Amino acid sequence: MNKKIGIFAFMLSIMLVLAACGGSGAKEASGETGKSKVAEVSIDKAEFILAGDDGEAEEETAGMLLVDLKVKNDSKSSINVSSYDGVYLYDGDEQLSPETSVYARGIDLETEGSSDIGAGKVKTIPLYFNAEKDKKYKIGVTPRLSKPGEEAEEIMLELDTKKYAKSFNELQDPAKALTAYIDVIYLGKDNEDYEKLVTADKEAVQEEAKTGFKKQLDLSLPDATTDADIDKYYNSYKSALGEKATVEAKTTAKAGDKAVVKLDYSTVSTNKLYDKLYDYQKEYRTNTGGFDTEKEKQYALSKFDAAVQSLEVAKSQHGAEIKMVKKDGKWTVDTSDHYADYLVQAFGEGKAY
Repeated sequence: MNKKIGIFAFMLSIMLVLAACGGSGAKEASGETGKSKVAEVSIDKAEFILAGDDGEAEEETAGMLLVDLKVKNDSKSSINVSSYDGVYLYDGDEQLSPETSVYARGIDLETEGSSDIGAGKVKTIPLYFNAEKDKKYKIGVTPRLSKPGEEAEEIMLELDTKKYAKSFNELQDPAKALTAYIDVIYLGKDNEDYEKLVTADKEAVQEEAKTGFKKQLDLSLPDATTDADIDKYYNSYKSALGEKATVEAKTTAKAGDKAVVKLDYSTVSTNKLYDKLYDYQKEYRTNTGGFDTEKEKQYALSKFDAAVQSLEVAKSQHGAEIKMVKKDGKWTVDTSDHYADYLVQAFGEGKAY
């Protein structure tokens, strides 16, 4: 009797296993890797990005998630994986399609859309989903077979966006880095984000700004002007910038180690600096009753601090889009981009556009 019960229990367990494994429908997600007879799919990496209007973070709870899917073709013929048809994000019972038209100004985003994968080959395919942070989803991938009439089963993966929360929280780091870059290098102010987020050749950048500033002073400089004099005048101007200039930065595009920051700013305009210094030259001429250009210029520059403090603040009308790049874990300005010149023009030459 006990032997019959044992055989029955064994047969029942076999039937339950077969029932669980039977059928040709979608496989349940069991992790960040899924497999069928046709292909193996895994999440290679993922990060939240900013891509203009399509990728703006919403109320600090949602944004665009870039998911790199690694697909290995285990069949004997080519397959096709397409974000236009056959790849979905499942939010409970809701089936969502990937974004198929993603563009971030200033950043090259790879958008293959549809990809053929040869037999035995592996390919990584970028996909873009609008997703909430700290939420669990499933990704379904149904490869298209090369033989007409044949269908592959859907491969399911788990996607827990909580694992990528750090990338979401760092979306505005490039903007913070640019603000700190301007504060410390151009305005002479303290900013705790500089050490945490910024890498830059501070002395070289300041030297470039000082060269731009000197160009605005050339007509007012006496022949005997020394480098130490230029340093003194530049530091005086930088002090005025620290008091009066304003900076407002926002990351508008970010993916990987590249970003674009929209910069709105005001600066201390040097448009009337020559006129103000020349007024002091005329004052010297009137007081002495003579005409000595060199002494007039020396007198005017002795009043440099007062002249600079009287300069007007000019606000940019259009701002600038500053490209940023990440090096060794920190951000810096991409000086190869022409918009980087706006920084020297704004905070060295005292021009606002």
